[in-house]
Amino acid sequence: MPSHANGMMSRLLSRLRPASAARMPVSGTSWNALPPSARDGSPEAVLAAYAVQPSELVMQLLQSHLHGLTDDEAAARRAIKGANILPTQRPPSWILTLLAAIPNPFNVLLIFLAIINAAVPDRDWAGITVLLIMVVVSVLVRFWQEYRSSVAVFRLQSSITNTLKVLRQSSAEAAGLQGAREPTPVTVMEKDLVPGDVVALSPGCIVPADCLILEASFLRISQSTWTGETEPVAKIANPPGDKEVTLFDMPNLAFMGTSVISGNGLALVLRTGGDVLIAGMAKELKKRREKNAFEKGIRNVSWMLIGFMCVMVPIVLVISGKRTGDWNAAALFSISVAVGLVPEMLPAIVNANLARGAYSLSKMKAIVKRLDSVQNLGAMSILCSDKTGTLTRDEITLSQYLDYTGAENVAVLKLATVDAHVQGVNGNNIDLAILNHHLGEKTVSVAQYEKVAAIPFTFERRRSSCIVRGATGQNLLICKGAFDEVLGLCTTVRQGGIAVPLTPEKKRTLVELSDALNKEGYRVLLIAEKQLSGVNFEDEDGLGGLETRMTLEGVLSFIDPPKDDAALAIAQLKALGVQIKVLTGDSLPVALNVCQALGLVGVGDETDDDVQAVTGPQLAELENTPEFDATVKTCTVFAKLTPQQKALVVGSLRTAGHCVGMLGDGINDCMALRKADVGISVDSGASVAKDCADLILTEKGLGIIVASVKTGRVTHGNTIKYIKMVASSNFGNVFSVLAASAWVPFQPMLGLQLLAQNLLYDISQIAIPWDRVDPEYMTTPKSWNTLDLLRFVIVLGPTSSVIDILTFVLGWFYYGVQTEDDIAGVKMFRAHWFLQGLLTQTLIVHLLRTDKIPFIQSRCTVPLALSTASIMLIGFAIPWIPPFRDALGFSQPAPSYVGLLAAELVLYCIEVQVVKMIYVRIFKTWL
Repeated sequence: MPSHANGMMSRLLSRLRPASAARMPVSGTSWNALPPSARDGSPEAVLAAYAVQPSELVMQLLQSHLHGLTDDEAAARRAIKGANILPTQRPPSWILTLLAAIPNPFNVLLIFLAIINAAVPDRDWAGITVLLIMVVVSVLVRFWQEYRSSVAVFRLQSSITNTLKVLRQSSAEAAGLQGAREPTPVTVMEKDLVPGDVVALSPGCIVPADCLILEASFLRISQSTWTGETEPVAKIANPPGDKEVTLFDMPNLAFMGTSVISGNGLALVLRTGGDVLIAGMAKELKKRREKNAFEKGIRNVSWMLIGFMCVMVPIVLVISGKRTGDWNAAALFSISVAVGLVPEMLPAIVNANLARGAYSLSKMKAIVKRLDSVQNLGAMSILCSDKTGTLTRDEITLSQYLDYTGAENVAVLKLATVDAHVQGVNGNNIDLAILNHHLGEKTVSVAQYEKVAAIPFTFERRRSSCIVRGATGQNLLICKGAFDEVLGLCTTVRQGGIAVPLTPEKKRTLVELSDALNKEGYRVLLIAEKQLSGVNFEDEDGLGGLETRMTLEGVLSFIDPPKDDAALAIAQLKALGVQIKVLTGDSLPVALNVCQALGLVGVGDETDDDVQAVTGPQLAELENTPEFDATVKTCTVFAKLTPQQKALVVGSLRTAGHCVGMLGDGINDCMALRKADVGISVDSGASVAKDCADLILTEKGLGIIVASVKTGRVTHGNTIKYIKMVASSNFGNVFSVLAASAWVPFQPMLGLQLLAQNLLYDISQIAIPWDRVDPEYMTTPKSWNTLDLLRFVIVLGPTSSVIDILTFVLGWFYYGVQTEDDIAGVKMFRAHWFLQGLLTQTLIVHLLRTDKIPFIQSRCTVPLALSTASIMLIGFAIPWIPPFRDALGFSQPAPSYVGLLAAELVLYCIEVQVVKMIYVRIFKTWL
């Protein structure tokens, strides 16, 4: 410990009262019991209950002593509580995690089809290989996501140090057999800390447990790992005066994992090991994450396809078997139908869509950690955001300089500027805000003042002062500080350029002005002055005594202003159908002021209006009641929330059916980040917050979110395009096969031919991730709707079957293929249907990708146009090229069918467009 720190610590120790002053335990209590005022046993409730009590009472509750515990007491308590380390759980072995990644509906379906395909005599090894590759890719992606989820838990332990200083007293002293002496800090292992220990805090040390501050000297602690706020927080020994203050704003609490920036202190250990606040967070992070909107959507689609397969395959088997009498061939054909019904390329196309979206986001300063978060951005209907740094600049700005009546007064600004300039390197962010303030095109000159002495700001004094010498040689004391502290040191007030007595009426005027500014979210300081003469300025310790009988000059108000682009970003998000809810640890007036300035809430709303805003303590009273969800639904601003409450708010919104995004960068946001459908953090945030996030922004702000939402909508649109197109086309094919099986006395298409057709079609869809969506599609959140997909498939599937049946009619009546003995005719029949089926399936991409008229009102991108055109040409050529034709079992199509095929394609386009127009008019939706 540095020498100056040792000196400060010695002064702190000398201020301790005799050990006997706090040795009496509260009757009938145990040091291991919960404090009587705690509402439950959660870390938040216990710490809050301790914080509002006088330190003497907390000492009694913990049966501790100002001079610390004895070694025997500490050892006994450690035997009960265990080591002061965060609870860890050995992560599941990689093999167990891998096995757990297999059983999802789509993987099970593909594995089942591969097994059945391998069980029949005429095995299709190519088809089996494709199915198993899709399973392996899906399992590996899921395995990686699950296995890395433990990273966040172990990151929490990285802030734990090894040794620290604690106070210990001898057993004789504790028993009163020896006189009290000044306690001496001793070094112990951090893991040996127990509740009731008194620890020494000094610059650079990490707070080893959740503690209550007993003594503090200029103590400032960084809570950035918890809150994301870079400004260190002053810690004092006094309980909070505000009953609605949040846990992290309580001035007498220090939390495990935070770091001491400056000053020294003594702290009483309240909770250790698995009972600390950060351990509760670790327990939450170990829990399996709830399925997000994307995962639920994929699951529902998979079950719908399974349902279709379970219904259609037995029907095809029975009809084909009875019609042909060859049950082995019927079984093989029904398996081919099952494979044809399932879009085996679904994982590949979906992942390609997500990867394309992630690549686009990386160019927008957004790093995607979890691929499905890209689609969830498009589905997001509510964004829960913090305030500081997102809606505001995260910097204090001077807003007003007023006399005591509330009128603007440049003289007040001049005095404040002189003091801020004199403070120099000892100044704080308030001084910086004053110096950065621009008075139009003018500047406040301080050149005429010469520095004589300065008294820097401290959290104990809550004010700073300077002494300057003006051009006339007169010495002037300027004092700037907190409202109550400065007001109590003034006897006169400046009115019309004259110092007049500070009467009770004028004090009331000042208090009313301060209250009005506070309600609007401003931070208020007072500035005063005093003419000096005959003072010895060499005695710096005596300068503080000059701050009496001063003249109050005026009021300074400060605020963290909204970002310049925040209002525009909010308007853009609203235009995209995304509602914003602000979750902050700040006070309600401050939060409302910012939200009113940005148009998130009405200017006339009262701070206690539960329709627009609510505080954490108010929300706590509604937990486990129906009013909780109703309040969360209607409120826009949530102030002074605990980490648990943030997660509860997000969970309530998800339960109501919303796809929820959460933007946060502190440990206190981790639970909400994991609870959300898409968790968003920033590169400068806490490591644990980034581990819990799905998306990491390299710059904090809503502008990137707007661009990300648009990218997510495009990704979602292209994903839905593929799913609706392939599901409806496959269902139409199966419907056509069912009709053909009941009609023609031969299989209308072989299993290998169906697989080839599906493979070519799937290849044509690979370019879908590079397609665009119509502007109208971007205006509302896009969520998974299985009912809509089912309706789409049922309507559009049979629509495509109309042209299939027309092809059957042509083959039966026009070309006379009516028996299986006509081998050449049957091969030609199959070639005709192969051509018509592949070309219509591929062409339908352009018809179904938009609810407008294709090629005229809406055009696809060049990559998609090239891929579909190429596959149509390749597919058309296959039956005409002998090696490919023979390999697939076709004969050359009839030349006359080329013209009929063109007519079928035109008729098909007209039919689908008419059905689409009717569908949109009835159901008011398309994709």
